[in-house]
Amino acid sequence: MRKVFLILTFISTLFEYGLADEIEKKVQSKITGVTVFMQGAQIARTGTTTIPKGTSVVVFEGVSPYLNQQSIKASGKGSFTIMDVRYRYVYPEPVEEDTRETDRIQKKIDRLNDSLSDLNLRIYNIQEKKTGIRTEKNLLLNHPLMTGKGKPDSLALLIGTLDYIEVKLQTLADRALKISIVEAKMLKQRQAMSKRLNDLQLFIRNQPRPEPNKPKHQVLVAVMAKAQTTAKLEINYKVNRAGWSPWYDITAKDAGDDIELVYKAAVYQNTGVDWKNVKLRISNANPNQSNVKPVLPRWYIDYYRHQAERRLKKTPNRYFESRTDAVAEDEAEVADVEILEDKDASMAYDFSQKMQNFSSIEFDIDLPYYIKSNAKTHFVTVQKHNLAAKFHHYIVPKLDKDAFVIAQITDWENLDLLVGSANIYFGNTFIGRTVIDPSIVTDTLEVSMGRYRSLAVKRTKLKTDTRKQIVGAHKVYTATYKIELRNNSANPIELTLEDQIPLTRNQDIEIELTKPDGGKLNELTGLISWDMKLDPYKKKTITFTYTVKYPKEQEITGL
Repeated sequence: MRKVFLILTFISTLFEYGLADEIEKKVQSKITGVTVFMQGAQIARTGTTTIPKGTSVVVFEGVSPYLNQQSIKASGKGSFTIMDVRYRYVYPEPVEEDTRETDRIQKKIDRLNDSLSDLNLRIYNIQEKKTGIRTEKNLLLNHPLMTGKGKPDSLALLIGTLDYIEVKLQTLADRALKISIVEAKMLKQRQAMSKRLNDLQLFIRNQPRPEPNKPKHQVLVAVMAKAQTTAKLEINYKVNRAGWSPWYDITAKDAGDDIELVYKAAVYQNTGVDWKNVKLRISNANPNQSNVKPVLPRWYIDYYRHQAERRLKKTPNRYFESRTDAVAEDEAEVADVEILEDKDASMAYDFSQKMQNFSSIEFDIDLPYYIKSNAKTHFVTVQKHNLAAKFHHYIVPKLDKDAFVIAQITDWENLDLLVGSANIYFGNTFIGRTVIDPSIVTDTLEVSMGRYRSLAVKRTKLKTDTRKQIVGAHKVYTATYKIELRNNSANPIELTLEDQIPLTRNQDIEIELTKPDGGKLNELTGLISWDMKLDPYKKKTITFTYTVKYPKEQEITGL
């Protein structure tokens, strides 16, 4: 028994440390299928190769650097045995760069730098000479005879001195002119040399350089065959930096009460590997969530004892990477879809098949999609449903003068919808956006379809019927509001009007809806609602009154 154990230990060590010494066969593989989860994706990569007799290692290259190593699984078809699967990354040798052209240009740059240094020294020498000429000129101009402070002994001496100064100044001017001409030529030469130097430096900086070899991420599959054979291998692994979120298109038809709901998946991926013409499977599963059944701890109660308040430090939640921001409106590229004349183009949802397993819902898309690794969003249509809906209008004139159209949808429970944004269309006209929230327990799903602007409303507080008076030991505040409605469309509408009265937690304050005018009051929320039907171009007026009674020595806030 001990010998068997030692042999197994040796074999295990051999596979752990000796795979690099085995025969390695690189297989040309491609991604053949992708299952996109809410967070992450599962990649299926397939390749065919010939494996020799004995033990060898099949190397899959080009896998994502963001793969989950624990999720790697291998399978295959052929007369061989899969013995081990593991992940490896390899640092390649640095790329040798051809520097002959760069070296040639660099020599020119070095010569130009030397010439510029020499030229700058000569320009500096000329500038020093010009400074000496200006100093000598200043000495002559500041001579006492020139400033009137000198007292010459004779007229002849004065004339001789002035003649000398005149000749000397002319000589200095001639010297300054010659030096300035030379300086101007040198400055022009320096400008040209500097421009040439800058051009050469730009040329070197813009030279194409080979990209350094990036680490190669590989999956190694150890196999054993009794004879040389052809093997078809498939590896599956989960990657991060990918996912999808639900998105909907809701279209109300021009006639009838049915609405069309198109269920789309906003897919993104930034895994470092493009998904080229692959079959997608959209899954609402989230493999990042724990699959361990929760267990309730014991719940103890006891008598209350006063203790000093303790501040508990809460560990901040960690959220996995997801895409919920505003989604870019880029449709996925679909290859080889035939479009015939005089025939409606087929839609992606015609090629979608829904599957349900014990833990999730999946949609198989029987179309090839090309999704680049650039984090951009691609909309993949997975389902279309025609749903019976009843349209109802709601208006709350205290907050908004527009009515809102609500589609009340029944028989929606089997659609497996998720919370997501939706585009609203009436016919082919885009109206706006809304949110579908199926996380409710009622039989009717209500979806806001946007504003209805053919209903005019005016809410007025009637000053003549609004007053404050003293009745005995109490003050009584009475308020009356009038709401005028008009249907400006040629169609009748079913409408719910909502308003409210105030609420209080103080037992000394009494609030009563004295004139509801047919409205129904929810005493818990203070909400008043009127259900009505407005015929085309008809008006309706609602007037309601409420009172607030409280002790006269008190004042009320919030009215």
